[in-house]
Formats: sequence, structure tokens, C-alpha cells
Amino acid sequence: MFGSSGSSQITLGVITGLVSTCIQSVGLTLQRKSHMLEEKKPAHLVRKPFRRRKWQIGFTLFLLSNIVGSSVQITVLPLVILSSLQASGLVFNSICATLVLKEPFTNHSLAGTVLVVVGAGVIAWYGAMKDPAHSIDELLQLFGKRNFVIWMILQGVLVLGILLAAKLSVYLRPRLKNTAKMKAFRGVIYGSVSGILSADSLLLAKCMVELLVRTLINHQNQFKRYETWLILIGFLTLALTQLYYLNRGLRLVSTSLLYPLCFCLYNITAICDGIFYYNYSLPALHIALIAVGTAILLGGVLLLSWRLSDE
Repeated sequence: MFGSSGSSQITLGVITGLVSTCIQSVGLTLQRKSHMLEEKKPAHLVRKPFRRRKWQIGFTLFLLSNIVGSSVQITVLPLVILSSLQASGLVFNSICATLVLKEPFTNHSLAGTVLVVVGAGVIAWYGAMKDPAHSIDELLQLFGKRNFVIWMILQGVLVLGILLAAKLSVYLRPRLKNTAKMKAFRGVIYGSVSGILSADSLLLAKCMVELLVRTLINHQNQFKRYETWLILIGFLTLALTQLYYLNRGLRLVSTSLLYPLCFCLYNITAICDGIFYYNYSLPALHIALIAVGTAILLGGVLLLSWRLSDE
């Protein structure tokens, strides 16, 4: 299927993907560990995250692994392999939660992790779609399509709605704010927002890669148009916002619950983004299998949440 040059690129992409995903899991776990240690201190001694060395190291690892890993993978890997590689992060995440956060690896942990990995693999494999190349004019036409605009409006309403739910949960029941269940509820909400925005930022990142490749390889400068820079600004805004909500989620709930949830919503949103933006179509069987994979993954997340409540 691939020539020698293509095989070398695939190998480079896979190795980069595995290493960056592992480092990303370590970074997330260190951030969570920093929040856990800070919670044990008296209120007047609590420091902002950016003032903590452990959080700084974790955030730097997470950010660099995302930037370097994603840049290489998006450029050289077919989406089928790229999507499947992302599922490896769920395994690394489970290992890090046990080794760094000292979370017991119970029967619920094992069953939940297996279900999460299987479900993620099914979603990634059957939801993978080929990305065509476009110019800035073609991308702008796709952005203006009625179905895509409606889809993005619905996403915005959903995100604002669940964030409002998090606010109301604290406002209406302030005494329950610091209970384990309320923290988990808010952590799940912030993780959900992060997963959705992460998929949208990936869409804009793909657009930027397309424009960069067309500029460098085809010698058709796409960066003389202000719309290209607006796409870049949109990407950076979404990327930073999803990092913000991911960090808020990490303060409240374990990575072993947060990461699979983010992964699930990220993949489902990315698939829908592709369908509405690029006019992708999936066979009915693939759609059914994606639904089954989602159910399996969410079942694994539920088992992991039970394990956390058992603690």
C-alpha cells in the first residue's frame, strides 16, 4: 500500500504518536497530582496552578507533546492510523493513574479500562475518514454551508447549556459544592466541554495544515488572505479554551475518568465535524458500529466512576 518513503513516514508517525501520547498522559497526571496535593493545604496556603512546579512540568509536557506530536502525525499519518493511535493514550493514562496518583487497580479498573480501549478502538477505526486538500476559497465555502453553520450553532448552545448547568449546581446548592459527587459532576462537565472544543480546534488545525502544505509544496501562498489568519486565531482561541476547561476538570476529578470522557466526546464531535464540514458520508453499518463503540466506551467510563466512588 505504501512505498519505502511512505513506510518510513508511517513508522515515524506511529513512533511519534506513541511517545507523544505517553508523555501527554504523564503531563495530565502530574497536573492532577499537583491539584490533589494543593487540596490538602489550608485555604490561605493554596497557590495558583502556574506557581506550582509540578503543575508547570505537567502542563509543559502536555503542551509540547500535543504540539510536536500532532504536527508530525497530522502531516504524515492517514487518519485511520492517527485515530487508532489516540486510543493508546487511554492505556497510558490508566497506568499513570495507578503509578503516580496511587489509585488502586481494582477489578472495576481492569474491566473499565478494557471496555474504554475496545470502545475507543471501534469509534476511531470506523469513524476515520480521508481528508481532501483545499484552498482558502474552498475552505471558506465549506465554512459557510448551511448544515455546518447549524451544527456549530447547536454545539455552541450545548456548550453554553452544560456550563450553565455547572454554574447553577454551585449557585443552587452551595453547601454541596465540595462533595465528591458535585465535584465529579462539575469535572465531567468541564471535561465534556474540553473534548468538544478539542475536536473543533483539530478541524481548524487540519485547515491550517492544508493551507500550509499548499503554500509550501504547491507554491500557492494562502497566507496573503486575512481569512487564513482568522482561521489561525480561531484555532489558537479554541485550543487555549479547551486547555482551560481541561485543567478545571483535572482539579475536580481523576484523569482515569476525565481522559476517557474527553476522548469519547472528542471523537464523536470530530466525526460530526467531518460529516457536516467536508460532506463526508458513512455507511449505515459504520454508524451503527460507532454507536456500539460509544456505548462500550461509556460503559467503561461508568465502571471507572464506580471504582472512584468505591474509594
